[in-house]
Amino acid sequence: MAEEIISGYGKRPLWQWITIYAVLGIVVYGLIYYFILSKKGGYNTNPSPTTPPVTTSEATFSTTATAQKIVTLTTDGFFPKTINVKAGTEVTWSNQSGSNGTVSSDPHPIHTDYSPLNLGNFPNEGTLSLTFDKPGTYGYHNHLSPAQTGTIVVQ
Repeated sequence: MAEEIISGYGKRPLWQWITIYAVLGIVVYGLIYYFILSKKGGYNTNPSPTTPPVTTSEATFSTTATAQKIVTLTTDGFFPKTINVKAGTEVTWSNQSGSNGTVSSDPHPIHTDYSPLNLGNFPNEGTLSLTFDKPGTYGYHNHLSPAQTGTIVVQ
């Protein structure tokens, strides 16, 4: 009696195995795309607790008359520490530190460098704003925590 010789792929022809693996690959890729890559561009959109939200760090907004920059006060200080703006830009400070804060002109404790920048106290989740009309470099700090500093460079 003659024995049948069975190839290494079992009883199916090679083209069927290729088709099966191709379909499985497409299904797996589709699942990965749906559950991981299609979520907000595939990046982790939840910032870590120590990192200020990206939406408030250096967001630039257009308004009809002026541009606006946002500086966030966190438990670690002002973020960003230095911003560059054009004359006529409104800068808004947003307090996300969990406690009261201030925006006060340098130097501490006399606040005499640029008196319009002595904006005073603002509560957690509060905001303060100032439009910078003249070019120059303006230093400021949180009077309640003088190590928290920042700089506005107006061009």
